[in-house]
Amino acid sequence: MAKQAVQFSKKKRTQYRFQKLKMCKKCNRYSVLKDENCPTCSTSFVGMESLVKSIFKNRLFTEITWILIIVCIGIIAAPTVKALYFSLITGLLFVICYVILTSIFMKSEYFTQLKKLLRVDLKKIAAGIQFDSDLAKKDVKEERLAPAYEKLREIGDFIYNDQVKIRRVMALNEILLRSDMELELEPLIPSSYDKDFVKYALEVVKINRSLMTKKGITYFITYREAIIRDFGMESLISVAGTTLRMKLYIQEFAPFIEEFLDYFPKERILRLCSILQANPEVDWGSLEDKTRRLVTMKYHYDPDFKRFAYDEGAVSHV
Repeated sequence: MAKQAVQFSKKKRTQYRFQKLKMCKKCNRYSVLKDENCPTCSTSFVGMESLVKSIFKNRLFTEITWILIIVCIGIIAAPTVKALYFSLITGLLFVICYVILTSIFMKSEYFTQLKKLLRVDLKKIAAGIQFDSDLAKKDVKEERLAPAYEKLREIGDFIYNDQVKIRRVMALNEILLRSDMELELEPLIPSSYDKDFVKYALEVVKINRSLMTKKGITYFITYREAIIRDFGMESLISVAGTTLRMKLYIQEFAPFIEEFLDYFPKERILRLCSILQANPEVDWGSLEDKTRRLVTMKYHYDPDFKRFAYDEGAVSHV
C-alpha cells in the first residue's frame, strides 16, 4: 500500500504539561487533545487552568462569606455599642488581612489547589486519556493517519510507555515523510528492540541527520545484530555516518566509526578529516591513524584531500 501524503498541524507548546489538560463539564471527562469541543456532546472544553482558578475563586468567596457571617453575628450579639464597633473594626481588619495574605501567596495557593485537583481526579484523567487513545485507534482503522498521529503525539506527552511510542511509529511508517514536517526521534525510542522503530529511524536519518542523537546511536549499537539481520549492514553504516556531525560524538563512538570507516562516502571522510585537523590537541587514538591510512590509500591523488597533507610517510607505521 502506498504511503499517505499528509500535512501535520503544528504541535502546541506549553510551559507545563498540565496546561494541555482540559475537561468537558457535561461528560465530566478529561482530554489532552487539541480539540476545542468534546467529540461526544460538542460542549466546549474547559482548560485545567480555568478549572483551578474557578475552584480557587469559589473557595476564596466561600471563606470570605463565612468570615463576614461570623463578623455579622458578632455585631448582632454585641451587648454594647462599644463592643459593636469593636466587632465591626476587628472583622473588617481580619477580612483585609486575609485578602492581602491570599494575594501574596496566590501563586503558591494556586499550585497547591492544582496538585490537589490532579491527585483527586487522577483516575478521571487516566480514563480521559484512554478515551483519547480509543479515538486515535479509530482514526487508524479508518486510515485517517494524520489525525491519528496528532492524537498519539499529544497522548505521548503524558504516557511514555513503549505501546504509545510504537503506535506513533507505526502510524508514521504509513506516512510519506518530508523535511518540512515536525518529526521526532529520541522521544520515540523504545526500551527494547522494535523493527518498526528502526524502519522509521532509518527513514528519518535520510531526511534529517540531526535528529539522530546520542541516545539513538546507542540504540543502534545495542541492537546491532538484530538490525543487521532485518535491515542489512547499510543501516549501521548510515547511522555511523551521522556521528560525524559532532566532535563529541566522534570521540564517544570512535570504535563504531572505525568499524565502518571504509564504507563511508567521500563527503563523510572529508568531514571527519576536517574535524581531526581542526582539533590537533585531542587524542583520537586509532581512529586518526586509520583515517590517515584510508586517505593515503584511497584518496592520495584527490585534490580535495591535499590540504590534509596525508602522505605515505605519515602512515608508514600503521
